[in-house]
Amino acid sequence: MAEHIHQVIGEEIRSIAGYYSVLEEGVLEYNGRELLYLVQMAAIETSCCGRGGMGFILVPGYINALKARRNDDGLWVSDVERVEGEENRREITRLLLALHPGFQQVNFA
Repeated sequence: MAEHIHQVIGEEIRSIAGYYSVLEEGVLEYNGRELLYLVQMAAIETSCCGRGGMGFILVPGYINALKARRNDDGLWVSDVERVEGEENRREITRLLLALHPGFQQVNFA
């Protein structure tokens, strides 16, 4: 089992070249289980080689306990189980891209 720390929706998480932000969190029913996913965007604005951006979806895993507790920073923490197996990942990717047609990339934690 793994922990997923929920970021504040819409808050910019800064890095050296720009930032990313969680636009929304969602739950997908898959094979009788609930799967947590995050719709995110990243902006590159302070890079030496140009500007850009992209949208992507991150799948932390199957939900064992959603927002079970808060960490020391006050952020929600969920217990998740990582998605294993290429066939499962391909099918989940297909389902998420159908729900969010403007996105091209799905990443698994």
